Amino acid sequence: MTSAIVPEKMHLPAAHVCATPDEARRFIGVLARGRTVMAALKCERRRFASSMFVAKVMNDSDEELSCNISGWTRGGVVALEPRCFWIKPRSLVQVTIRTPLRLPYRLRTVSMQMHSSTVRASAEADVPTPLVLRLAAALGIAASLVLGAFTLRQAALPRVIAYALPSRVAAGDVANAAYAVAGIGTAEYQVTRHGAQVAGGVLQRGSGSFTFPTSKEAGVYDVTLSVVGPFGSTHRELVTRATPFSQSNTLAIAALQPDPSVVRSGERVNVRYVSDGVSGKVTLYDASGIALQHTPYEPSGVSQLTAPSVDVPTQYRVGLQVASGSATANASAGLLVLPNDDAALTAPAGTLSAGQLLRVPAYVTSASTFGVRLLAHPDNLRLTFEDEQGTPLETQAVSPQQAIMYFTAPNIAHDGSYVIDASFSRGSVQQDVLQRVLVHPAG
Repeated sequence: MTSAIVPEKMHLPAAHVCATPDEARRFIGVLARGRTVMAALKCERRRFASSMFVAKVMNDSDEELSCNISGWTRGGVVALEPRCFWIKPRSLVQVTIRTPLRLPYRLRTVSMQMHSSTVRASAEADVPTPLVLRLAAALGIAASLVLGAFTLRQAALPRVIAYALPSRVAAGDVANAAYAVAGIGTAEYQVTRHGAQVAGGVLQRGSGSFTFPTSKEAGVYDVTLSVVGPFGSTHRELVTRATPFSQSNTLAIAALQPDPSVVRSGERVNVRYVSDGVSGKVTLYDASGIALQHTPYEPSGVSQLTAPSVDVPTQYRVGLQVASGSATANASAGLLVLPNDDAALTAPAGTLSAGQLLRVPAYVTSASTFGVRLLAHPDNLRLTFEDEQGTPLETQAVSPQQAIMYFTAPNIAHDGSYVIDASFSRGSVQQDVLQRVLVHPAG
């Protein structure tokens, strides 16, 4: 009984025939017993998205030699062309092998297996990383660096988020301005009257308020808020007029000031005023002039409001209307409301905006009937037609089957602003939305 002869394999050292390291070429040779089979596998050329290998096989035996070409990836073995070929006895063959870019797993090595009945040999070479992948990695790193630098620079740019100042103040009184700024830089304010500076100073970062006195004479004050930093500067200018008190016995409001003038959502605001009125009310208006809250005029000179819930810094107007007999007087002041630090930046789930709930006609005439189209039917929906002071004129409950609700406009001789107040509930969410209605005189 004869024992099987196992051919001996020996891997020759790599490569004294390599080119430059940048070409990432590797040479491996294989020699079988009796030097009957010799093979060499070398990366000859590296292209943008592929590599070109050259395999040389010398069959010095008396048998045909079978050769198989395959590639190895992280996901397993893949076939490469030519997959399998035969080499005649006593011959030398040179084969070109192309290794294209394969995604998602790229080729790591090229393997060549050779065998006959008495000889077994193999050769293997590493596949260099294609230039396209190297460029993609380099571009990704560069893009990340550029994006990071741009984001940091944008965050560092000086910005004025909000700035509020009453349009009128009483001459000789103190004017109060509120602000909110961001970015890297120093916040400052400057007050000028007739071209001459009368006040100025450095402000604290973030948000706050500042005051400046006015002269007892009538005048116009230009108030400039500036943020100056290493990455640029920004400026915002507002104007207020100082008006002297009338010396007659007519009704007057001597002072009106929200305290504080910069608050966060849900906080209480003490509205302080000085007036010789007998009755009246304090109203909170949004930027479009819609009345959001009312509270009665107090002889003590202090009324309370609640700051609305906001997602971004929002400017509101606090109005005071007083009366004494047939005489009336009005005054207003600015109020800046900031979002709570812990508040979500989005509205609670289930809430609706006025545009999602209802639609009013673009043109409503005096004493006419107009329809309010309903786009949604939340629970307990009730519509109230109010004047701008919040006085209800007509209230209707809405059933799920009703698509249009009809109201009658008041008979007026001049343009008037009114409000549709929609109150409803959605689960645990209670909500009121306001939609403004402009009424025009007939004819």
